[in-house]
Amino acid sequence: MLRGSARGLLSKVKLHSWGQQRCFAEAAVAPKFDWDSLESSIASEAGKRDLASLRSVWIDVQQKFDSMSQSSAEIDWKSYEKEVDPEVLKMFKDSFSSLDFPMYDASALAKDAETKLDGIIKQAEELTAQSQKRMQELEKEIQECERAMEAVAHATIDDELAADPALAKQIDQEISEGNFIP
Repeated sequence: MLRGSARGLLSKVKLHSWGQQRCFAEAAVAPKFDWDSLESSIASEAGKRDLASLRSVWIDVQQKFDSMSQSSAEIDWKSYEKEVDPEVLKMFKDSFSSLDFPMYDASALAKDAETKLDGIIKQAEELTAQSQKRMQELEKEIQECERAMEAVAHATIDDELAADPALAKQIDQEISEGNFIP
């Protein structure tokens, strides 16, 4: 019986300590996202499915944090006075009251994350600018290729011979000599 009461007391102490650590959850929860604007910026169906999956996971994590941030009930020490030896109870009570739960300062982590995020955003902007520049170059090359293909598609032998008189002279000479095989 003493063992069962001690286990019950320990579980309540753990629950209480869990409640005191709710600052971890509160510090870790980020502000609300505008999921609709994120979804509108995604064009592919696969990307939209991935965003929906991410949104679902985000909601699950946020619900877990919300449940962790709810404070737990205080330990009713008097209810254990009848069931547990007073000395053991006093030892548990003193041990529990001497517990010091560290406070987590999320500001340093947030600053570090913000610095890294700023670097990633800057890198993304540079890559975007390079990509747009390269896209313009490729579009010009595509236009030149299309012009060349158009010219080749509509070219005639007469046009080619008019453009290259030396070739026309060589062909005429080969015909006059009867040399039809190169």
